[in-house]
Amino acid sequence: MTGPRRRSTGHRTLAAAVGGTTVAAVALAALWTIVGPTGLTAEVLMYSLAIPPMSTVGTLLAIRVPRNSIGWLLLVAAVFVAVQLLALVYAETSRITAGGSWPGTSIAVWLYANLEFVPSLIMVSGIPLVFPDGRLLSPRWRWLAGLVVATGISGVLGWFRVGLIPYQTVENPFGVAGLEPLLDFLNSPLYQLAEVLVFVGVIASVAIRFRRGTSIERQQLKWLIAVTAVAGIAWSGSAVASAVGATTVVTVLWISGLLALFTLPVAIGIAVLRYRLYEIDRIISRTIGWALVTGLLAVVFAAGVVALQTTLGEVTQGNTIAVALSTLAVAALFQPLRRRVQLAVDRRFDRARYDAQRTVDAFAERLRDEVELDAVEADLRGTITGSVMPSSYGLWLRRPALQRRPIDGP
Repeated sequence: MTGPRRRSTGHRTLAAAVGGTTVAAVALAALWTIVGPTGLTAEVLMYSLAIPPMSTVGTLLAIRVPRNSIGWLLLVAAVFVAVQLLALVYAETSRITAGGSWPGTSIAVWLYANLEFVPSLIMVSGIPLVFPDGRLLSPRWRWLAGLVVATGISGVLGWFRVGLIPYQTVENPFGVAGLEPLLDFLNSPLYQLAEVLVFVGVIASVAIRFRRGTSIERQQLKWLIAVTAVAGIAWSGSAVASAVGATTVVTVLWISGLLALFTLPVAIGIAVLRYRLYEIDRIISRTIGWALVTGLLAVVFAAGVVALQTTLGEVTQGNTIAVALSTLAVAALFQPLRRRVQLAVDRRFDRARYDAQRTVDAFAERLRDEVELDAVEADLRGTITGSVMPSSYGLWLRRPALQRRPIDGP
């Protein structure tokens, strides 16, 4: 018993130490940029927001389920991002205060320019490949895990290419001329095809796991897929908006995608620990419902403004009345449209809650006309079982003293 207990204590101590160190690094870097000469930049803020979720969730998973590799992968990603953040703060402070002449500035620049690759590979390929139990789908998928590792090694080798580092145009302090032929091969289309194969293989692994998994595994995967989909849709929309020149929309969508990505570790923690696991169906249905309602109301508002401006333009000589009438129309349509859209979305994406609500509503309708207490008891039993599906339940009815008795369910 001593050995396993010591190993468990060691895992917890290591996880807590790594998590606490990364959070402390974030706090130190953020504090220095606020009071130091550089100021709080957008990059520092982005890293400062990304590290705490990864570190906190990684520590929690490593302590609660140490045999699940996902927690340790999150901790490794958090460490790399924390080191990258500290390197950025050091390099920027050196550049502003001393023209980049501080000792080790080139090393800090090298770390900042390269370390982002490792956490990106972990979050995009490593965790989805072993999610949610920390193991591969089957031994047959070891080739894909090996390909992910090979891709990681090739990316790390790229850190040693001779030449200038784009950030601050500093010469690579660790450039190795003898690696140039190998690095040229790694940039060939054949090797890039291997990277595409990794991406497609990870998606296929998640899809197969979702199709073959139990109901709990599917709920866990929904958390991962939902947050990833939000980030992907937001960034795709940002690219489209950038192409048409909508600068404000680009900023909003990019930040939305970034915030969704920052919440990915939280979604992973909820899924692995199974905390409020089944809330994802409600979140998905509400998100889709509000998105559809917002889009439809935006179309109604725009169409109303254009139509009223065309009709009343000569009378009003402006668009104030058109905007006001369109706003009133949107306000009048909001509640009816929201109810209809949400009902349709719940029917498709939150079927369990939809069926439960229908069962309860039907019981309420029958209860209006039912006067026999035994019939109400039986109906209530069926309603509870069909809607909530509890493992046990109890019902206490107020009867005459001689007839009081508890009614317990299985």
